[in-house]
Amino acid sequence: MYGYPKIIKTRADVEYLAGYMGSKWATEENVQRGLAFLRGLRDNTSRYVFDRTLAENEQPSGNEPQYRVLTTDDGAREQFVLEDNPTARIHQLGFTQAEVQQLIDTIEGAR
Repeated sequence: MYGYPKIIKTRADVEYLAGYMGSKWATEENVQRGLAFLRGLRDNTSRYVFDRTLAENEQPSGNEPQYRVLTTDDGAREQFVLEDNPTARIHQLGFTQAEVQQLIDTIEGAR
């Protein structure tokens, strides 16, 4: 494999990407694209999950971003809570947020 990977499905693919981004053959556009991918892995580890339906004048259990209230088409107010997503891509690839941050720091430091 040469250049920016077409598909990133495994930890080895991410490690190859990081190596490529640190090489003299990586274009600035591909480095920025790779950094955006790594930041996305690091930052997208949470999701909103339905918590409960709120009464008409009931206040949410907390403030955003931890709690979010949405109104349905029929006027019901539903509360969602932010929680860790065990199926996030970072976990599927076998990385921790600290490991991905280390890759980002290394690549940014080499530039």
